[in-house]
Amino acid sequence: MLLLTSLSAQAEWQAYASTEVGGQTYYLDPTTIKPSSIGITVEVLSNYPVPIKESFATFQSIQSAVEMDCVNHQLRDIDMRFHPKPMGQGKVAYQEMGSGEFQSWPPGSVNERLHDILCQ
Repeated sequence: MLLLTSLSAQAEWQAYASTEVGGQTYYLDPTTIKPSSIGITVEVLSNYPVPIKESFATFQSIQSAVEMDCVNHQLRDIDMRFHPKPMGQGKVAYQEMGSGEFQSWPPGSVNERLHDILCQ
């Protein structure tokens, strides 16, 4: 019964981009797309093919709440949760709040792809 409960609570991740160098795959959960005062908020997941070791944690995926400013083509992290296993699995190894500042991105980037999806 516990397994069924935890499976049903998982996000409905849909891949929207990947990188050739590094092999990361990026996902969004369409059930979390909501309008905000600036644009749109959504949960996204960055998934890495192998664990990444940093001074603060070892992780293989990062789940983030982000806010997209569709008009000015900018994005900000609201919060980030670093997970030790792929696809946001495992107990959160590290969590941090976003800086609150919107950032631009280069053409052809993963964030540009996310903008194209969210801000059609």
